[in-house]
Amino acid sequence: MTGADELTTHLSKVLEDLRRAVDASMVIRARSKADAKMVARIWESFLKAFIGYIMKRGKETGQNLLQDISFRNIWFR
Repeated sequence: MTGADELTTHLSKVLEDLRRAVDASMVIRARSKADAKMVARIWESFLKAFIGYIMKRGKETGQNLLQDISFRNIWFR
């Protein structure tokens, strides 16, 4: 298995977990406005930590993981 295959396998597993988290978030948000706000704070904290880690590792290694990713292709597909 190549490094790219290992990365694809790992990210596929992570995506499964994220889908479960999204589904759980939708159920919790439907309960009340307070729960919806709590879910937003949890996701905000997660995304801050995730993107913060990408930025930190980029500074440490000189590799910008996001450099070649087209967010236009992600948002508008």
